[in-house]
Amino acid sequence: MASGVSRTNVFDGEVVHVMERKCSTCIYRPGNLMKLEPGRREGMEAGAIAEQGVIPCHQTIHGSRKHESVCRGFFDVAKHEGLLAVAERLDIIEFTPVN
Repeated sequence: MASGVSRTNVFDGEVVHVMERKCSTCIYRPGNLMKLEPGRREGMEAGAIAEQGVIPCHQTIHGSRKHESVCRGFFDVAKHEGLLAVAERLDIIEFTPVN
């Protein structure tokens, strides 16, 4: 598995959960709000796409919600790639409200 790619539970057997908008500290917002090392986001993105994976929203991981959701910033740049493209064509994307 590529560096930065993790197993997620964004698919619950029926739909793929995607954040309806970027969270307040999204790694795709300007200003490096999560204080990532230079190139880290790009590496995570490339790894996720190469491995047919996703980047989950950090606000939904570690059991903080019933299920994880795909980071909206990642979805916006990768929705035409791999399994996200298939999920979109099958109309099985469900947008998760941001708290």
